[in-house]
Amino acid sequence: MAAVSFIGTLTLSAPAWANDSGGVGLGATRVIYSEGDAQVALSVRNTSKTVPYLIQAWVMTPDNKKTQDFITTPPLFVLNPASENLLRIMYVGPALPKDRESLFYASLRAVPSTTKKEGGSVLKIATQSVIKLFWRPKGLSISVNQAAEKLRCDWSGQSVTVHNPTPYYITLTGLTLGGKGLKNQMISPLGSFRFDVLNGAVNQTVSYRTINDYGAETPSMTCKS
Repeated sequence: MAAVSFIGTLTLSAPAWANDSGGVGLGATRVIYSEGDAQVALSVRNTSKTVPYLIQAWVMTPDNKKTQDFITTPPLFVLNPASENLLRIMYVGPALPKDRESLFYASLRAVPSTTKKEGGSVLKIATQSVIKLFWRPKGLSISVNQAAEKLRCDWSGQSVTVHNPTPYYITLTGLTLGGKGLKNQMISPLGSFRFDVLNGAVNQTVSYRTINDYGAETPSMTCKS
């Protein structure tokens, strides 16, 4: 899912557009950038009927640093009310691993405009949306549609480790351990993640769903040992 944070300055009164239920949204919850593609496109929509927004876009590394390995066009633009624009993202960096996906994050900040008619003090809130961007090489060992069922689980003492032997990032959701829910977790390609065991849940069934390329959940599966 897209992660959204809020950056704002609170003053004495709110402008008229504060009652406008629209806002800026992205056309996807994740971006798949396949090797060989010149670029990928991401739609940005302004559903407000009255408020234009200033949009700034960039790509970040997993440690939240802006990267120059991607060019985002346009990097800064005005999105008028009830309109849509396409962001085009192009990779221009060094060669990436060919045996697994690489992870980045597409980030977008939307700042609502201020008009002279508002006058006085106003409430302005800038929103920032961040979604995953996966660079996917060609010729990986298995299809992405087969990845979810390949997960394996190992019990050790008071913990269970979920192993991802595939070349894809896999986001676990709807994760249950002995019938009790756990937090969502993304596991890197050829990586693993250890979950602490709930009291009385040792060696019980681990069930999960995953998020596919379209942001939808897959059917529930049972993790095999």
